[in-house]
Amino acid sequence: MKKIAVLLVFLFSSFIYSQDTYEVIAKETCECLHKKNADNTSISNETLQNNFGACMITSYSSHINDFKSEDKIDFDNQEGLKKMAETVTYKMLKVCPEAVMSLGSNAENKEKSVNVSNETTTIEGEIVGLKVEQFVTILVKDKNGRDYNFLFLNYFDTASLYTENKIKPKDKIKVSYTEVELYDPKAKEFRYFKIISKLEKFK
Repeated sequence: MKKIAVLLVFLFSSFIYSQDTYEVIAKETCECLHKKNADNTSISNETLQNNFGACMITSYSSHINDFKSEDKIDFDNQEGLKKMAETVTYKMLKVCPEAVMSLGSNAENKEKSVNVSNETTTIEGEIVGLKVEQFVTILVKDKNGRDYNFLFLNYFDTASLYTENKIKPKDKIKVSYTEVELYDPKAKEFRYFKIISKLEKFK
């Protein structure tokens, strides 16, 4: 009985610690979104969602060692990412409710616009590589021989093309993306990354 009590205390303490870490992530996500002017309701829903995902994952990555191995998020697991986003969003309500409201209001207004996003760009080309590190990078060469690196960072409707191994090098593909400013720890500076919002494979 005593061993069970000790075990319960340990598990409860670990749970509280994880929740405290999520509170830190929520705070840092709020600060990051504020810097990106996320409370501006004129920002497209797609850009706002990409900013939220980028801010949240950047913060999570800097605190990943605060989580036990079984509590860490697998970035290839969309369900795990979704649960993390829900937890962080809930915590954000206490820190920056206006940012959370912006996320909701932009989602509601998404269908009211004829153009989904003026900031979305599309290119067609051939996959020349799939690089798996902390995040997945899809390398594409267009018909003019120009190389592009695209980050697989957020969930989107056709994400299963990658998660279910339906694309591979030499496949012809169309990539829709937006550009988001993120901190590059290798270059030690902020720079723009191309974040995938849609994938289409040509037969």
